[in-house]
Amino acid sequence: MRNLQNGQIYFNNPLNFNDPFDTFHPAKITEISNERFVDLYCKSIKRKLDKNDLIGILEGTISKEDFYNFCEKHIDYILDFKQTNENQIFKSKFEFLNQLKSIENSEIDFIENIGSFFKTVKLRLQTTIQETLSNIRQETFSKIGVCCFSKNNSNLLMWSYYADSHQGICLEFDSNFEPFSKAFNVEYKTEIPDVSSDLLFSEKETTESIKKFLSIKSIDWKHEEEIRVFHQESNKSYFYTNRSLKAIYFGIRTNQSDIEMICSIIKAKNPGVKFYKMKKQEVTFGIEAEQFFYSTVIEVQSSLILIISSLFNKKEFTQELLLEKGKIDISKIQLKAHLEDLKNKNIL
Repeated sequence: MRNLQNGQIYFNNPLNFNDPFDTFHPAKITEISNERFVDLYCKSIKRKLDKNDLIGILEGTISKEDFYNFCEKHIDYILDFKQTNENQIFKSKFEFLNQLKSIENSEIDFIENIGSFFKTVKLRLQTTIQETLSNIRQETFSKIGVCCFSKNNSNLLMWSYYADSHQGICLEFDSNFEPFSKAFNVEYKTEIPDVSSDLLFSEKETTESIKKFLSIKSIDWKHEEEIRVFHQESNKSYFYTNRSLKAIYFGIRTNQSDIEMICSIIKAKNPGVKFYKMKKQEVTFGIEAEQFFYSTVIEVQSSLILIISSLFNKKEFTQELLLEKGKIDISKIQLKAHLEDLKNKNIL
């Protein structure tokens, strides 16, 4: 009720979700691409290498001529790298380049040696990615806030699970307003999807991939037709504009006093909000929404005074006629209560 009064929604911590697989399901990391590895490697050594040639070395597709040119251009780095290899000792850069020229196509062990080095570095990086993913998930996923919605306002199970056995309410928001305009549709799958390693190294792509990862659930939850909105912090409330609230749906068992209180609060904040009461369908095991129009006590009693005066003048006054002529959407019990209140105030 406090959230409704304040016009706010709550972003929960994923650790509090009822499904242990939700957001924290195991993740399979795909192998990092050679292109992304080369980018990361060059950044780590703070040196601009010929990326296409380096990819060719990794994949074993580089020609002897291109490899020679690569080594000639980056000879200082290559020789520094080879210092760790006792079998390769060169007295000078000139001797190193001459030996490269003398390598036969069938004896390019040196190319394979360097390629093996880069592959080892890549494998270590891949292992590191896999090992640190659990930390990323614990640190990032547990901090991000999630607010959950549904596309379906008449699902029996949803009303039973999340609306206190049909005693609660359902809010409908306009997706043209933030944060609802940034919602993600939940995808339901039978198998846990792979996570691309490449996405984890781009700030923009990482944010989007995390949100997408947080929007994947087991196929068992498909009936929820869920939509999710994310916030950079969990356990936080977000104040939405009054105009973004379109409608309120009251459950079949919602107490009438609660309906009165909620309608009065909302109508004062946003007169354009529509009100619906869920009701059982007559033929199928389903529920549907029926719109009703709420009037405040002052509005109802003002209308009653005008209508009663008119009917008394015509000597046609009855409660049934009062409801019919007044077109007031209240029950006879409510009408009686309003009439008693007006009498107590010496207005009637």
